[in-house]
Amino acid sequence: VEEKEEEGSKELVLDAGFVVPQPHSFVAPQLNAFGLTFRDYEANGERQPGVENFYRTNHIYQCVDFVRRMREEYGKLNRGEMSIWECCELLNEVVDESDPDLDEPQIEHLLQTA
Repeated sequence: VEEKEEEGSKELVLDAGFVVPQPHSFVAPQLNAFGLTFRDYEANGERQPGVENFYRTNHIYQCVDFVRRMREEYGKLNRGEMSIWECCELLNEVVDESDPDLDEPQIEHLLQTA
């Protein structure tokens, strides 16, 4: 941690010796490593209202009471029995309404984040 003074203001810098790009000097690429464009989270498409509703609903249910009810309901583990891979294949059938990237199967997202 170093202390940096500029024009009368003090600022703590936590860069651990790494070069930290300044926001004004960083230019985001238009294409990713695969030559595809990145997601446009600001786009107003036909799915936008559904995505907004999905996140609004999720935020409404982000409370301790809801989590306790869901743990009680699903914590019994009496819904089915399957292997990890069978579970992954089941996930692949789910349509995530909040995901603007429907071109990629859910199983690819799962494997990328695993």
